[in-house]
Parts: sequence; C-alpha cells; structure tokens
Amino acid sequence: MSLNKWTVGLAVLLGLAAGEAVLADQSSELTVSTGTWETLRDQYRKPEVDIDYRSGMQFWILRPHVGVLAAGDGDFYAYGGFLTDLNLARKIVLTLNTAIGGYGGNGYHLGSHFEFRNGLEVSYRFDNDWRAGVGFYHISNAGITRDNGGSESALFAVTAPLPW
Repeated sequence: MSLNKWTVGLAVLLGLAAGEAVLADQSSELTVSTGTWETLRDQYRKPEVDIDYRSGMQFWILRPHVGVLAAGDGDFYAYGGFLTDLNLARKIVLTLNTAIGGYGGNGYHLGSHFEFRNGLEVSYRFDNDWRAGVGFYHISNAGITRDNGGSESALFAVTAPLPW
C-alpha cells in the first residue's frame, strides 16, 4: 500500500472518529475540475477535465457521487462511490472520496478496465455555498491484475450547489 493510500485511509478514519461535529453542511452539488492526468509522469502528463455529481443524500457521514473524466491522451474513466465533507475551519472544507469504475482509452495503460479511485480535495466555501479548491487523487486497480500502472491527477475544482 502506498503512502498516498495510507494518508487517505488515515484521514477517513480520523473523520469517522470525529463524527457529526466536523461534517460540513450537505446539499447536492456539481463539481467541474481541470488539471493534469498522469501528474507524476512527465512524459505522459496530459490535460484532464472531470465532472462530478455529488448527491445530497447522506448515509451516516457518506454521500454518493458519480462522475466522469476525460484526459488529453484519449483516456476516460466513469466512476461511482462515496465521499464525505469535513470542516477544517469555518470556510475550509476537506472532501475525502473513494470510488470504483470503468477505465478505457489509448493513453497510458492502467492495467485493467476496472479501477479504484481515491482522493482528497481542499476547498474554500463562499457565503453562497459555491466552492473553489484543489484536489489530488490516485486511480489504480489495486493489484487485481499483474499490470497495475496507476495514475495520479492534480486538479483545480469549482463546486456549485444544486439547484442553481
């Protein structure tokens, strides 16, 4: 397990232990992000765009989310999973997320069509509940196949509460 996965896992456990006191206000949201695909591999780095729907339904501290990403090398990934928002300060929100999904394309080969996505985002929440922030996530098949290329993305994200 990489340091990245340990960090996200520890953050989730700390959030679960803290309970309701650190939960951010919840509503359905649409997040649009842009940044780099294969962020840690200079020779494969390409632009990336993500669109993520974050449901207002809450199960304990988790909310479902679904999304899709498209990378400049032709790769794409559609996913569904869960996330949680934690208030770090009055206007600063940490979003932890995990998902599973399907991967395809002709760019850097991740090793499987079935991939896991784990990440985090830190954002500033404006008075109208819009957010702007930065995120980092890792996609990997977690070793379910011999080839496990993995990919990291760094993104700038804008989140709008729904409905507008």
